[in-house]
Amino acid sequence: MNYNRVHQQKPAGVIRYSCGILFMLFSFCYLFFLQGELLAEAQFVYSRGVTTYNVFVGAVIISVVLQIVQWVMVKISRLPSQWHALSYLPSMLLLAVLTDVDRQTIHHFSFGAWTWIFPLVLVLYALIVLAIRRLNADDDSGTQTLKSQLYPNYVILFFLILATGSIPQSTDVYHYELKTERLILAKDYEGALHVGEDALPSSARLTQLRMYALSKQGQLAERLFEYPQYYGSQGLLNVSDTLSDYRFSVSNICFHLGAFCGKSIDSTERYYELMLADSIWNQHTADYYLCSLLLDKKLKTFHRKLPLYYNLADSVPHAYDQLPRAYREALFLVGNHEEALQGKIVVGSDTLATFADSTLVRQFRDYNAMKATISDPTERVNKTHRTFGKTYWWYHDYSHLAKGEIGGIGK
Repeated sequence: MNYNRVHQQKPAGVIRYSCGILFMLFSFCYLFFLQGELLAEAQFVYSRGVTTYNVFVGAVIISVVLQIVQWVMVKISRLPSQWHALSYLPSMLLLAVLTDVDRQTIHHFSFGAWTWIFPLVLVLYALIVLAIRRLNADDDSGTQTLKSQLYPNYVILFFLILATGSIPQSTDVYHYELKTERLILAKDYEGALHVGEDALPSSARLTQLRMYALSKQGQLAERLFEYPQYYGSQGLLNVSDTLSDYRFSVSNICFHLGAFCGKSIDSTERYYELMLADSIWNQHTADYYLCSLLLDKKLKTFHRKLPLYYNLADSVPHAYDQLPRAYREALFLVGNHEEALQGKIVVGSDTLATFADSTLVRQFRDYNAMKATISDPTERVNKTHRTFGKTYWWYHDYSHLAKGEIGGIGK
């Protein structure tokens, strides 16, 4: 009899430990790599900024707690070894509820459909456990091989993992926002710029965060169009976006530009006007303003205001060639088109500059040649985007076809 008991315990131990290891690996990786940013945002909002969430520590603690819940369920359910993985269902259910959040549910707390789904699943689970125990009351698991008991458990655990991972409703863009925000708060601006950098979808908030990170590195006007720009100047700064639950808010951007935005200021344009009329503005403020003009395609105003913030006097050698890339590209569209193809910025009868950057001039010439050789509008947008999608020229000509996110336009 002792031999049979030992023989039964060995497969049961292998099943318990292997399932436990698989569950802990899934739970930690899921919480750390995929859902950590959501939980960090949720804790910040619910604690009103009093506490912060450490992604690594949180993943470890939650995984351990869920494993403890499973151990309790093992004691309560007393499931046969071949059905051991079912004891993880309550833990998986709790994990699904914990991570099934998006911006709406975080900022307007609600359990949603879980208020009836959660108890219903638990009741069904209890009935299934009772049925299994009754059907297996006389089953001698000692006669079954380890392999025949492992496979059913792994299959059950696989489907539980699949179901849990398929429930969260938050979008990739929202995850990008939260991770970018966290990295900015940690002053890792370069890391923030790498988050979702190859993805075409974006949001106004994600764009604002990226532009702030660029500005902190002094690269705003140089790399402005390396990222999708779907929101015009609102993708730089929107003083009416005053949601207090953000860990990084409009106030942080305004502080970076030189002064907080007062409640009496009802538009971003008015904020720029007041800032630039005062002595408190800095170069970041000027670049935000000039870039906002480019994003709103106000080229005449941009051309008129540019010399106020950059020294373009004839006494400065190659002054125009030293401008940030976005400004140089915009100047090609300000003056005479035929002259611009030769690298000359001619406005009216005045030759403002001749660009020494032959590479940039050649790119502008190639861009116009490509546009002229493609007759189909959709094909023209797609092909020019693949080659010139990160230039102001493409933005100026085709950004109106890419509001919100680019759908049919390839990279």
